Amino acid sequence: MIETLKSELQAAVGPENVIDEGDTLETLSKDFYWYSPVLKRQLDDKRADAIVRPGSLDELRRVVAACTRAKIPVVPRGAGTGNYGQCVPLYGGVVIDFARLDRIVSIQDGVVRAEAGARIGAIEAAARPLGWEMRCMPSTWVKSTIGGFFCGGSGGVGSITWGGINAPSNVKSVTILTCEEEPRLIRLEEADSLKALHTYGTTGFMVEVEMRLAPKVDYQQLILSSPDWDRLLAWTNAASRRVDWRKRLVTQFEWPIPSYFKPLAKHLRDGDSITFLLVDQAQVPEVIADAAAAGVDCVYNKPLSDPPKPPFLTDYTWNHTTLWAIKAEPSMTYIQAGFGANYAEQFAELRRRFPGEILFHLEFVAGNSKMMKREAVLNDPDSVVVGGIPLIFFKSEERLNEIIAACAEIGVFVANPHTVKLEEGGRHPNIAEKRAFKAEVDPQALLNPGKMATYPVNPFVGGAVTV
Repeated sequence: MIETLKSELQAAVGPENVIDEGDTLETLSKDFYWYSPVLKRQLDDKRADAIVRPGSLDELRRVVAACTRAKIPVVPRGAGTGNYGQCVPLYGGVVIDFARLDRIVSIQDGVVRAEAGARIGAIEAAARPLGWEMRCMPSTWVKSTIGGFFCGGSGGVGSITWGGINAPSNVKSVTILTCEEEPRLIRLEEADSLKALHTYGTTGFMVEVEMRLAPKVDYQQLILSSPDWDRLLAWTNAASRRVDWRKRLVTQFEWPIPSYFKPLAKHLRDGDSITFLLVDQAQVPEVIADAAAAGVDCVYNKPLSDPPKPPFLTDYTWNHTTLWAIKAEPSMTYIQAGFGANYAEQFAELRRRFPGEILFHLEFVAGNSKMMKREAVLNDPDSVVVGGIPLIFFKSEERLNEIIAACAEIGVFVANPHTVKLEEGGRHPNIAEKRAFKAEVDPQALLNPGKMATYPVNPFVGGAVTV
């Protein structure tokens, strides 16, 4: 069956765009799941039977139709920069790589329209000369695709002002190709698009997206430093809520996390906790003066070039922080957390229960319950929440689960990055709607099977893989 299918796929996209062996097959079957020692154990031996790279919507239709007729698992893939095994096939089958479906169709009236495989870095570079920029993007923005971000991500750089991808009005539309023998296009607009966002490709093939952009700001990259964590935290929290400061990033790191950032070592002071800020260049003197008045020093002050060129402080934030930590301390892993208004007390309690096991990396974002209700978060200081990606010195899976359980006990929300199951990896208040949409677009339950754990049908259970 699989050999017959491969011949069909080669006829659809050309033999050079069907990969069924070697290192490339291995690489394109994986993402950065190995950030988690739990997922590393579960997923190391998983790979596709073939990778297919369609170069047009017509080729994609033919590929999807052939895979559906063959009744095999199908998994869409962006750039593979995710960390949760979203694009790792649990049951073999075909991984469809969207790398060749990368056109930026238009940037007009503050909206980008692009194929799902378009790199976010390319969109940002194209938008800025026109006076626009991405509202939010992952720290992997140089390489990641917009479709991959919509399917597997949630927020990132820019979320301090605009919230995540599910925040009001950020996503204008997504166009989905169904997984059927005669694939159909379905366009979801505005709030209706939520049922296809952050679903790991279980709810159809995202082929085109429209996202609203933000007016371009010329940013300065700042590092603020203090040996006193609490002093720095008080200033950073206040800075995150200054709606008059035009910001794209507010991130705080507990020492020794800054010591993992080797390329920045000459700018950093031993023992100091640090905060990263991307702020409007015109407001830098005011920001630095405000920090100084609070006893916080600026130790790094460089513009973000336009068009964007390295170095990027964003390369050390969000889950890039975890990567730098793992390079320095291979036993390190992480959780993804949302803290409450009593965040300082929550930090203290976690330190008391797990001394020396947790290092705090905080990301300040516009978000609270207003976002879940699709209400405005822009220019609302009360909408800012303290989230983050704390680093964990991994001892065992049992100890990791104990830490996650302790977080829940004291009111810290954890989007568990140590599971491939969609429902356990984030908030899904509309999961029933997502299941219903999957039933509509994937009637044979072939799309990324095993990832939507509450979906009642998985035709591959009892096959080669269970997790």
